[in-house]
Amino acid sequence: MLKLLGFFNDFGYSGEVSAGPLGGQVQASGEPDEAEIVRYLDVGHHLTYFTEAGVDVLTGEVHRHTSGCSSLVTDGMWVWRADFAHYLEAYHVPLPAAFVARVRGLHHQMPKLVGADFAPVFDEIILGFGWTEIEPWDAESVLRPQPRVVPTRAEFVTRARQERPTGFWGKAPRKPRRG
Repeated sequence: MLKLLGFFNDFGYSGEVSAGPLGGQVQASGEPDEAEIVRYLDVGHHLTYFTEAGVDVLTGEVHRHTSGCSSLVTDGMWVWRADFAHYLEAYHVPLPAAFVARVRGLHHQMPKLVGADFAPVFDEIILGFGWTEIEPWDAESVLRPQPRVVPTRAEFVTRARQERPTGFWGKAPRKPRRG
């Protein structure tokens, strides 16, 4: 059975799916190997791709996982939103001991999840979220996923600062007055 990770109330989840309110779980620091755990979350296998864009639910700011933030990602045992790495990195939310033990046991390396192994995971998520209009996964159609490249938080901030326009953009220079 798949286990859910980081489905906070703030994203509209409730009941057994919900991990509670995000604001009440913010901590000053996280696991000693949090950076490696964030990288593990970043390279998970995508179960779904959603094209919406979101912002940090606590600050309203854009972050490196803004695009497709609610897409579902897995390692074959745990499922999380694509933006969960941001909330772990920014707010050091607590992680279940079983998840941390699994990641450390795998030496922070995402396990391969292909073909027939992927289909039951996808189908369980589809049923768990009640998406009855989606077809079951065809195990024969799954190709070996290529590693995803996700910028680190520092890289995202640097790039965002470089892409911002500088100067008097949007304002035309004043014309001199005739005297």
